[in-house]
Amino acid sequence: MSTHRLMKINLFFILILTVIFSYDILLHINSDNGTLFSGNAIIIKIDGVIGTIDVPTEEYVKQAIALAENRNVPLLIVVNSYGGYIDPTINIANMILEAKIPVIGFIIDKAFSAASIIIQPMHIVASTPHSVIGAAQPITINPVTGQYEFINESKIINSVVAMATRYAEIRGRNATAVEMFIRRNLVLNGEEAAKYNVVDLIANNLNELISNINGETVTLTYSGIKKNATINIYGYEEFSPPMYIQVYAYLRDSTINSILWFIGFFGTFIALLSGRIDILPFTFVFLLLALIGGGMNINIISIILLALGSILITIEIFTPGYGIIGISGIIALIFGFLLMPINPATFVYPGIFESIRNLVLIIGGGLSAFFIFIIYKVIEANRKRREVTYAPGGRPSIGRAVDRIEPGKKGFVFVDGEYWYAESGEVIEAGEEVEIIGRKEFTLIVRKRR
Repeated sequence: MSTHRLMKINLFFILILTVIFSYDILLHINSDNGTLFSGNAIIIKIDGVIGTIDVPTEEYVKQAIALAENRNVPLLIVVNSYGGYIDPTINIANMILEAKIPVIGFIIDKAFSAASIIIQPMHIVASTPHSVIGAAQPITINPVTGQYEFINESKIINSVVAMATRYAEIRGRNATAVEMFIRRNLVLNGEEAAKYNVVDLIANNLNELISNINGETVTLTYSGIKKNATINIYGYEEFSPPMYIQVYAYLRDSTINSILWFIGFFGTFIALLSGRIDILPFTFVFLLLALIGGGMNINIISIILLALGSILITIEIFTPGYGIIGISGIIALIFGFLLMPINPATFVYPGIFESIRNLVLIIGGGLSAFFIFIIYKVIEANRKRREVTYAPGGRPSIGRAVDRIEPGKKGFVFVDGEYWYAESGEVIEAGEEVEIIGRKEFTLIVRKRR
């Protein structure tokens, strides 16, 4: 091998080693200076139907964090909430604390109770000047009367204080003020919160907030990793709560849940007492929906509703009645589809999944409307046919008693190829021939054949 060729090979290996070492140096430089999170931020709103800090809100925040992490962009959370329940509060706060992207909170009106706790682990928190924050002392609510009372047990209070102040200390905020939120129901407006280091800055709107935080560096801590992250937001893209989360939130509402329990429980009780077994599927659907408010897993309820709806519609098709079973099946299927969860944290835009769901609901709604129309026409046809089958007057029609009929006790008779409900002023045994002498709406008046 020539000397010239050996030199070329050596130069080639030197070049490869240089590239490898240079790449390693660049990685270290990037690690020291931090990761840049730039682009359109994902924005969500804890407000309105999602304003109560509850399981649906927890699922909403979870999906938003996953989507932002998937796109490697910051997450903006607009907060306007009276608070909520302790377990979802802790879960949301822990998710934010462990997020792999910067999470920025913006209080636009109020962050009371649980809402004042979930903002603590956020990397940056802003507030409008006149927003109010605090009043986080735990309470218990009587589900029957709706009355509430403050919790003063040290075991519970100290646990909540320890968690909330830990979040504040990790983010370098005023842990003492956060403790006062819980122990003394302290309330601060936006300017006071900024003055006492409860929030990081004041902003009048989202655009002003974005302008103020661009270029800021925050520290991300997750899975034992700690790294700096620089924020550079061009704009924002709203991620609305999926349909099933909105329905879930409505069903978790205490007022709506009480109505569902009332209809389901008392409807079932009345159906059993009156012998109207055909109404039971309808009341059972309401009981299943009420169980969601009681904390039962939404996925299990969704599967049960879909299975129940399919069975009820199949029964209605093969054993035609007056439609109550079919209508119950339709209601079960609709809620089953509405509550079916969809995970939007993929490379496919979540709106596509919502479009698919809406298409399914439109088709299902159209089929349901068609089914109800058919049931209506069948009932109408039966009524019309009965109205013209027998008209009193002229030669009395002759039929046969199917049941024993006596004064005060009705029974069925078979007349002109149809079964009719009948009453009589005398005793008629089953199998005896009868004459129709009159009619009260859908009840015939009969006597023994003379």
